[in-house]
Amino acid sequence: MAQLELSPEKLYLGMSLSFTLRDEKGVIMLAKGQRIETAQQLESIRSRKKLFVEIEESEERVRAMMAGINALTRADAPIKDMSQYVDLYKPRNESDKLTGTLAERWGDVESKLNALLSNVAGSEDFERKVHGLAQHIHDLMSENAAASHFLLFNRAVTEYGGYSTLHALLCAALGHSLGDSLTLADAERRTLVCAALTMNVAMMRLQDTLAVQKYPPMPHQRKAIESHADEGQQMLLQAGVSDQDWLSIVGLHHTPLQGPEQLSDWAPALRLTKVLQTLDRYTAAMSPRKSRAGRTARDSARSVIMPAGERRQDEIGAALFHHIGLCPPGTYVRLANGETAVVVRPGIKPTAPLVASVLNRHGEPIAVPSLRETLQDNFSIQSTLAATAVRLRLNVDSMCRLIPA
Repeated sequence: MAQLELSPEKLYLGMSLSFTLRDEKGVIMLAKGQRIETAQQLESIRSRKKLFVEIEESEERVRAMMAGINALTRADAPIKDMSQYVDLYKPRNESDKLTGTLAERWGDVESKLNALLSNVAGSEDFERKVHGLAQHIHDLMSENAAASHFLLFNRAVTEYGGYSTLHALLCAALGHSLGDSLTLADAERRTLVCAALTMNVAMMRLQDTLAVQKYPPMPHQRKAIESHADEGQQMLLQAGVSDQDWLSIVGLHHTPLQGPEQLSDWAPALRLTKVLQTLDRYTAAMSPRKSRAGRTARDSARSVIMPAGERRQDEIGAALFHHIGLCPPGTYVRLANGETAVVVRPGIKPTAPLVASVLNRHGEPIAVPSLRETLQDNFSIQSTLAATAVRLRLNVDSMCRLIPA
């Protein structure tokens, strides 16, 4: 069986493999269809000297190889870089129905997105494929928005691996959710989702590196951060993206913006850019790094509802607060009775979500998490917690079944 060397950087936590992965001795590390379940498993795989994937002898894989050869030729790159240009991760038809549990289907979307963004130059019909992912997000959010938010937020606040892709996916899901609150047309919502998915395409590897780096960005990293919006816009243009608003949003997503007092009076592309900037800032603040703990949900919410230096509430931050609450699903809180709980869905009031207790007052795991109504005095929220302070790994499938529809 023909094999191709694979960069370890293309693997990330939660990824479902569409190929068999072997080490330099030919030993199977993971079989096709298996999933990278833990950070320890990911680090063990990445520690190998070399990794290889089997290229299936099928028409689909031949097309992938030929597309990679064409991209290699266009880039005038050496043959040793072939693995960077071959897209082996996913079926060619992005409209294929997702299967499995809700967590598994979100994992598949994440895997597809990572593969697509890792090989923009070698992907045919890039714009159409991103639209396909946007449709998957629409379908999953329509099926169960609360559980979807729980899955994405809990991953984002507890894990370091695969930060860039997960961050993009979370921003896209939140952008989709806010569409109704901000009265976005369907086409505007899709453009916002696509822009969120691709906004950091020029700094994926750097973002993943910074998430596990134990010190602040170095000068050369700062330079790359400052230029990634413009570079990302150019990469998308070269990949065939024709939606001018999408391109504009990506190019401006770190540019300070000024406009009318009412968001509805802004020009469409600038309005969507402003929305994405808020979501980007909010979710990034809660995500932990090796160099710092993530902010608590309360502090993150405060930063977007009433940004520093402003005298009035931010319209987008306020909409986000009313939609997912002060403490979004998947984040952790301490209750009045001393228990530690994970938020499972918004409640009647933005400040009183439905939660599930996972640690008792002594910090010991609760075998079967118990739902608590935080409107009740003995279960009221005493404080929000940074997820890194909670030493517990949740069974996400069980938690999703616990969340009321």
